[in-house]
Amino acid sequence: MPLPKRVQDLFNDSAATKVLATCSPKNMLHVIPVGSMRAPDANTIVFAAIFMKEAHNNLKTALEADTLVSVLAAKVVKEDNQFIGFQVRCQVKAYDTAGPIYTGFRDTLMKMGLGVRGAWILEPVEVINQSVGPDVGKKIA
Repeated sequence: MPLPKRVQDLFNDSAATKVLATCSPKNMLHVIPVGSMRAPDANTIVFAAIFMKEAHNNLKTALEADTLVSVLAAKVVKEDNQFIGFQVRCQVKAYDTAGPIYTGFRDTLMKMGLGVRGAWILEPVEVINQSVGPDVGKKIA
């Protein structure tokens, strides 16, 4: 399911906050901020595994069990005094420790003094509007 352009743009906005929600095998929710999260194309969301431990294990479980995870991008648009946000439910597709996505993260984050263990690759399944307003909670893709 391709991301609408405005959703992809928000995930690629460095000023937006991005959050990952996973679930443990014992049904414990785990939510973390993920600054490296991006949408390089309309069918992919990626992020680097830097410090994550519990989320990393939950992502491995989701990959093996073929279950979904959820990501959120949100931002306050000061000019419009508006809060925009989109939740994307995703299928975990892969964890790469080589290849162009991993290398891109490694090269960028190395300049910041951060090491990268790998790159998680997600495929969007559905998009829910979480912006403040009458459309909050509505599925848009």
